[in-house]
Amino acid sequence: MSGHHESPEHARARVLAKKTEKKYHIPVIGHFADRSVRFNSIMEAWAATGIHYTLIFEACIGKIYKAKNVIWEFEKGNHYIRYKAFYIHVKGNYSRSIGFNG
Repeated sequence: MSGHHESPEHARARVLAKKTEKKYHIPVIGHFADRSVRFNSIMEAWAATGIHYTLIFEACIGKIYKAKNVIWEFEKGNHYIRYKAFYIHVKGNYSRSIGFNG
C-alpha cells in the first residue's frame, strides 16, 4: 500500500499557495434566491457564505451550474475583459481529482 504522506507544514504551505492564486482574488457576483451580492474576491465570498472557494470558481467558469444553490459569475469589469482569455483557457483545461457536492 503506497500512500502519499507529507508533513503538516508542507500541506499548509500548499493550501496557502493555492488560496493566494490570482484567480481567487477578483470580484464575483453571487445570485441568491432573493438578491445578487457583489464580493471583492472569491475568498471574500467564501468567508461570507461558507461556500468553498473552489466551488465558487467552478461555478464562475461554468464547470458547474450552481454552487450550493447560488449562481456565481465573475463581475464584468476591466479585470474581466483583461482575464477573459485566461478564464476561457482555464475552463477548457481545468480539472481536479476530487469532487464536492454542490
